[in-house]
Amino acid sequence: MPTMKSPLLRFFGSLQMAVALLIAIAIVLAWGTIYETSFGTAAVQRFVYRSWWFQGLLGFLAVNLAIAAWQRYPWKRGHLPFVLAHLGIILILLGGIIGGRWGIEGQLIIPEGQSERLLQLPTNVLVIHQPNPGAHVEIPTAFETAAWVHEPKAQWRVPIAGRSIVLTVDRYYPDAVATEEIRDDHPTESPAIHLAIRHDASVDPHGGLGPEPEPGAGQEQRLWLFARDPERFGIRWGQAHLLFLEPETPAQLQQLLGQEKPSAHPRGVVSVRLAGETREREIPVPEQMDRPIALEGTAYTLTFKDYFPDFALTEEGPASRSDQPDNPAVALLLSGPEGADAHLLFALHPDFPRLHGQRHTIDAQVRYTHGAGGALPPESFAFVRRERGALALVLIGSGGQREVVDPANLNTRYRHPWMPYEVEVTDAYAHARVITHFTNRGNEVRGEALHLIAQEADATAEGWVGRGGEITLPLGAEPITVAYRPAQRELPVTIKALDFRKIDYPGTQMAAGFECDVEMTDSTRGLLLIRKISMNNPLRYRGYSFFQSSYIPGEVETTVLSVRSDPGTPLVYAGFIIIIGGVVGMFVTRSRATRSQGSRRRKGARA
Repeated sequence: MPTMKSPLLRFFGSLQMAVALLIAIAIVLAWGTIYETSFGTAAVQRFVYRSWWFQGLLGFLAVNLAIAAWQRYPWKRGHLPFVLAHLGIILILLGGIIGGRWGIEGQLIIPEGQSERLLQLPTNVLVIHQPNPGAHVEIPTAFETAAWVHEPKAQWRVPIAGRSIVLTVDRYYPDAVATEEIRDDHPTESPAIHLAIRHDASVDPHGGLGPEPEPGAGQEQRLWLFARDPERFGIRWGQAHLLFLEPETPAQLQQLLGQEKPSAHPRGVVSVRLAGETREREIPVPEQMDRPIALEGTAYTLTFKDYFPDFALTEEGPASRSDQPDNPAVALLLSGPEGADAHLLFALHPDFPRLHGQRHTIDAQVRYTHGAGGALPPESFAFVRRERGALALVLIGSGGQREVVDPANLNTRYRHPWMPYEVEVTDAYAHARVITHFTNRGNEVRGEALHLIAQEADATAEGWVGRGGEITLPLGAEPITVAYRPAQRELPVTIKALDFRKIDYPGTQMAAGFECDVEMTDSTRGLLLIRKISMNNPLRYRGYSFFQSSYIPGEVETTVLSVRSDPGTPLVYAGFIIIIGGVVGMFVTRSRATRSQGSRRRKGARA
């Protein structure tokens, strides 16, 4: 083993080596700055500052400084500033390495009044999910670190639920732009309408006294609505709600058109159709729960477990936010010779069981209808699909006034009687299919999209997925869902946004600051804290720091908290303190040396 005086260690601890390392680090930092301007902050963090090779470069510099300091051992009193300076720099470098390798940084995105404990990390993952059974696989990705590579040809073999699927990403667009093409050739029925809506300046329901509605007068927009898509059946445009609805029953159609009779069942009705039967049994939701109700003429019973007028999923489980039927739901148990099936049904979201891949033992169609299913929001254009694809238009005013146009014809402009808007249906498709085309604008990571190819035996499926989105690929006997989203990490605490406030500069709408009252719950320690987090007032707890960084405007404001946990911070702080001590010691030593030399000169002069 070489001694401290060996040429090898003298080389590693030499001034020339230290200078070479500092030049190399300076070059990397300059390159990182240029890289960041081209590809964005997230990419440079992953590719440069948090990379193993950059951390190794910092570690090599720390070793060089340690050897240089050790070579002067045994140290004398005059060496103290030199040793302290080297020790402080070494601690700063070690703190940076530890923080880069084991630190945690991400965001909490919390709508006001809601809770969150899943931290959104800056890294991304592909999540492959098979609904039945509920199995999923996560694959870490790093496409953004080489954003100039638009054809990565990354491939993984994914074992999931006994299947072996080969997943390939053959195209990566860091700044993707999506354009849609709508065709009327879907293999199954998928109703959609194409609307043209404009603000008619000749109509002013406020008589010139009220605020000018948005968007501006004369502005026009064209868009598609899909009746069976829970995310695209409606949209808000200015003050107006645009809806395309497809009633499931004649009673619901009459309700939407304002022709219904008052309901005798305020809690709604559950309809059950057993396999092999054409008869549909309707059972009103009772006041008293947990009482089995026999389905006449069968060996089956229905037991209602709970009724939720305004369903919400809370930390304590399913609950109702209010007594108003804003989101009615019912939980029940269907029992028979095959066993018992639990159902959670939503009146306003009948496709919820199918979208979540729920499977049941008993072959039966169970659905839930409620009077709220025919309620329409104020200030709306509601197109209703009738039999054989015919359309009706329901116009709702701000006070609930209703006007019905039946039938509503294509290429006919309809003006809202209580708002300055006109709308026209330019196309109506019964089998609408959405084809999304992606193009790339540049290398900066701003809106990522991946093109996926999934293979299982001889079956192949492909499609595009954007960051934060998911796609369902029909593959073999069971389709799979692939999501591309930020990696997540569960925090030891839950943060609830109680009240968010945006503080503007006086007389402007420019933000001077953000602040949010939060409730932090640590269930493992039985602790609950209420704190205010503002831009210069973070919340610190158990090594985590929560900073108010941004917000998302909307009907419900959403606060964005930056979260950081850096185990290397104490070493960095200690390093700075030690360096300051070394600098002070250097000045003290030089001052003493200067005084000593002056004293010797004076003594020599007297002699």
